Amino acid sequence: MATPTVSNGFENSIFFYYLVRIIIGIAALVIAYYLGDFVAKLINKAAHVTGKSLRAPNTTRTLVKSLFVFAAIMVIIGEFNINLWPLLTSLGVAGIIIGLALQTPLSNFFSGLMVIITDAVNEGDAVDINGMSGTVREVKFNHTIIDTWDGKRIHIPNSAVWSSNVTKYWPELSRRIDMPIGVPYSLSPEKMEIIPKLLKKVMDEESLVYKGPLVENNPSSIVSNYVTFDGFGSSSVNFSIHFWVLKKDYFDAQTAIGIDIFREFTKNGVSIPYNQLDVHVDGKIKLGDRLND
Repeated sequence: MATPTVSNGFENSIFFYYLVRIIIGIAALVIAYYLGDFVAKLINKAAHVTGKSLRAPNTTRTLVKSLFVFAAIMVIIGEFNINLWPLLTSLGVAGIIIGLALQTPLSNFFSGLMVIITDAVNEGDAVDINGMSGTVREVKFNHTIIDTWDGKRIHIPNSAVWSSNVTKYWPELSRRIDMPIGVPYSLSPEKMEIIPKLLKKVMDEESLVYKGPLVENNPSSIVSNYVTFDGFGSSSVNFSIHFWVLKKDYFDAQTAIGIDIFREFTKNGVSIPYNQLDVHVDGKIKLGDRLND
């Protein structure tokens, strides 16, 4: 339909011409939004059928929906016969003002693209970003959404994610835990000598301590669980045990190891020391005269 130049009846009027296209444009945006969501679900189902799962299903859904909506916007612009180039070149000072006003959103947008492209963070990652720890729920274009350990949900601007140090707690299959252990100075040298052996025995016999490869399907990367001497403390002789655990066993393994060590120490007559202060008094203490009643 050509753009009307005169108003010969309602159907040929400019108002009717643009009304139809506005309705078509709104319908196109709505259809594109839901079609993108439908296609994203199909992609997810197809991945499950092949025995695999998408690494970032929420982010994939956002990307697919955005592509469909962008295509719809391009179609709408074509329907309205809008030439964007003269509009952009005529903005002048107003364009600079708008650009400055959109500086932060645009920075977040392009930072989000870099985060998505480079896999800086992914859905399901346990991370710490600028002191905020939790599990990544979704990476959007402007924000990365994190669910904290205590049930909060935080939206972090992607410019902050891209420019910050990101700590991933589980980059590999397993993770090492370092647990300090103190024993009393009252132990005999012979009994002190068996402490590292007892601690190593506990780690070897505990089923929740991981003893496989650090990298999946790489037998050469077998983890090492070991004991180290940490020095002479103020109230104890200090050792540390270093053992690996799977993500699902992270808390249970620490509890189990603690109970195992306590049981083994009790069996061998080794106590767990606590902070002590020995006071030595030289000379006599003068108590003073007795007060009268």
